[in-house]
Amino acid sequence: MKSNLLWLFSGTSDGNSIARELILQNKRLKVFVATPYGRKVAIETLPSEVIETGRMNESEIFERAESEAPSLVIDATHPYALEISKNLMNFCQIKKIPYIRYERPEEPIAGDNIHFVNDTEQAAEMAKTLGENILLTLGSKNIEPFLGDSFQGRIYIRMLPDPQLIEHLLSKGVAPDRIIAIQGPFSTTMNKAMMENYSIECLITKSSGTEGGVPQKLVAAKDLGVPIIIIKRPEMNYPISFSDKNEILEYINNS
Repeated sequence: MKSNLLWLFSGTSDGNSIARELILQNKRLKVFVATPYGRKVAIETLPSEVIETGRMNESEIFERAESEAPSLVIDATHPYALEISKNLMNFCQIKKIPYIRYERPEEPIAGDNIHFVNDTEQAAEMAKTLGENILLTLGSKNIEPFLGDSFQGRIYIRMLPDPQLIEHLLSKGVAPDRIIAIQGPFSTTMNKAMMENYSIECLITKSSGTEGGVPQKLVAAKDLGVPIIIIKRPEMNYPISFSDKNEILEYINNS
């Protein structure tokens, strides 16, 4: 008998919202989050018994499916979480299981003093000439280019208040007073207050959409005349992708 279990890989407010709607529709669902902090956020709106915690590599995804295989996989991970998306697509292709991507909408960004780059390395290179004090709003992963000597005493890292992630940065030599561990997204006023408090002269962010609080960051930086570096979203060729929650729910219900 074919399983009617849905796997949903979350890690964003979007993913948790989709999961909540599916549970209200009495769907059999398993929600996968990468970290204990992700579980803490998910459990605020989802039943604890549907949530599984911990990052899985490709082989671990296949192993997990041996105990209870899904009939459909929903990938609602962060727009920059490339590795898990690639692994899920490969898993679904091999197992012949439908894969659906929820891609957070991307807002158009334009204006003066905005610089687009492809990755963290390019962002670091550009930031060297744009300002002394730099605010990173990229989270805590993949920011090694900013941990070198040339950025010593220049960066402030705004990130989730996840103890594991904070410990990771501390182990990399980041001073505690350079870590701003706080849950967003933030209002324009809050962003401006932070930038003024730390005398920020360059803001670095990802194009992570309204849900990621990008519009408020941009307005705050523009009001203060702070240059903005934006790391563009990586291009991925998803077989099926939606940027509207209602559309993805309708598709699932008609599958």
